[in-house]
Formats: sequence, structure tokens, C-alpha cells
Amino acid sequence: MSKLILGLDGGATKSHIALFNENGNCVSTTTYGPLNHEVMKGSYAELEERLGELLPRAVKEAGATLDDIKHAVLGVAGVDTNAQFELISGMIGKIGFKDYIVCNDAVLGVAAGCPKCVGVCAINGTGFKLAAIDNSGVTVETCGLGNFTDDLGGGYWYGHRAICSVYNEIYKLGRPTIMKEMVYDLFEITRREDYLEVLNEKFYSDEIDSVSINSIAFNAAALGDAVAIGILEASAEQYAGAIARLLMDFDFPADQTAYVTLAGSVFVKQKVKLLQDFIRMRVDDALNGRSVEYITLDAPPVAGAVMWAAQKASFDIEMPAIKAGLEAAGL
Repeated sequence: MSKLILGLDGGATKSHIALFNENGNCVSTTTYGPLNHEVMKGSYAELEERLGELLPRAVKEAGATLDDIKHAVLGVAGVDTNAQFELISGMIGKIGFKDYIVCNDAVLGVAAGCPKCVGVCAINGTGFKLAAIDNSGVTVETCGLGNFTDDLGGGYWYGHRAICSVYNEIYKLGRPTIMKEMVYDLFEITRREDYLEVLNEKFYSDEIDSVSINSIAFNAAALGDAVAIGILEASAEQYAGAIARLLMDFDFPADQTAYVTLAGSVFVKQKVKLLQDFIRMRVDDALNGRSVEYITLDAPPVAGAVMWAAQKASFDIEMPAIKAGLEAAGL
């Protein structure tokens, strides 16, 4: 078997493994459940058991052995501290991998979207997360710890703020907002007295998804609603500050274009792009107008793991070939 590279995107809900050969062909893919120790009853012990069963099986199903893996990149949710990095890296080493990188899964967005696997990835999806790979190869990830990191975005955050803003209007003399009619329409609320009861019943129901709930703030902002615009501006300030901080503190020379990948359902699926506009303006102000190029991620994160592994293995593979191979495999 010719030398292969392996990429893993291990998430909190689902995971993907992909193996490619040196010609850029996708040899095999595997879809699996969660690989985040934080959602497992058995925590790290269970994660080690799952990785020890899953990774060798995926390699075997590709008709290969661990000795055929020239390089592997494994992005795993829940790798947030040095201690976690050391622990999970040790698990991978015990399985038998020799040349590999373990990182938080957010870092994969950098490799998936930024040229030469160098830049920043801002994630606005299930959570709020930032990650970077700088020119010297240093990886870093910030935010993502909720109340501890003052994250204003991700998940249902925009929908929560819209609903609270409407509550403030109807019960606290808050500023009037057109989001009131939007919330009432989406949740089929007809009386103020039913507001909380209906929300408690329907907010997390299968009939209303997070994109629809979050869209209230985005659609109202697009119509010029000052309260909704304030919600997006507050989130943009946090994202822009985190992006600028990474570009200022790590090896991203000011005389070179910096690349920022925007990933996650809020950045990708929301049709109203005001949030991105606000982020760009604030980053531009913070960095005194230095060149920054933004890329909206259009590849699955495992593509980033494969791209980074290809770079480390000196395989001449381009991202379009990786995306085409993964798409043909159903990812």
C-alpha cells in the first residue's frame, strides 16, 4: 500500500475520518458519533476506548496498516488546555501513530479555508470559537468557554437576545422593536400573557430550528431595527476583537495579507450578512487598515485535517481535489 494521510474531525455530535493517497485520491471515509470526552459518561477513559477501536478499524477498512500512514491530523473537540492536549496526544501515540498532530477541532477551519494552512478561523455555529495557525506553525485557540470568555454569539445566542429584547419591550419599558411581531409570528403568540408559556413550550422543539430563531435578529437588523442592529454589533465587537488579537499577537506580519475563515451555521447559512460587515469594519479599525481577506468556509472541517496532513507529508494535493473526493464519498 502506498503511503497515506489521515484526517479526523472529532466533534461533539458526529465525527469524520478520511484517508487520502499521495495522488490526491480519497481512499476511504468513516462517519462516527461524538468524540468529545465532555459528552461521554466515561470521559477520557471512554474516549481512549473509542479512539483505540475506531482509528485502527478505519485504517484497516482502507486496506492499510498504521505503518502506511505517513502523517495524520486529528482535530478533537474538547482539546482546550495543554493538559488535555498531552493526554489525548498520548492516546494517539499508544494506538501506534508515529507522525501526527492533535488539535482542537476548531483549528481545522484554518487549514480548510486559509491558503497554506495559515490564518485565523472564526466559528459561529453551535458555539463561539476562534483558532489560528501562524506562519511559524504555532497553533492557538481562544474563546469557547461561555461565561468565562464573554462569548456573544454561537448557538441560539441571537435568538435569545431577540426574545429578551421583546420581553424588555412588553414587560420592562424596553425600546420598541419590530422583532416583537417576528417573534409573535414565529411562535404563534397572540397574547402578551402567553409569551413565556409559549416560548417554554416551543423554543427547543423540533418544529423550530436555531437558524429560524436566530434569523429574527438578522432580518430585523436588515430592516434597520436599532435594537436588532445593537445585537449584531455587540457580537461583531467580540469576534473582531478576538480576530484582531490573534493577528496582532502571533506570527502574522503586518505587511502580508492575513486570511480569516468564517465557519459555522450562523456565518454560512444566515442570508443577512450584516454581522460579517460589522466584523470587517471593526477589524479594519483595530489593525489600521492592514490587508485582511475573508473566506466563508465551503468545505467540511475534515477537509482541513486532510489538507494539513498533506502539507506535513509533502503530498502535492490541492483543496479542490480534497473537497471533490469527500463530496464523492458523501461528506
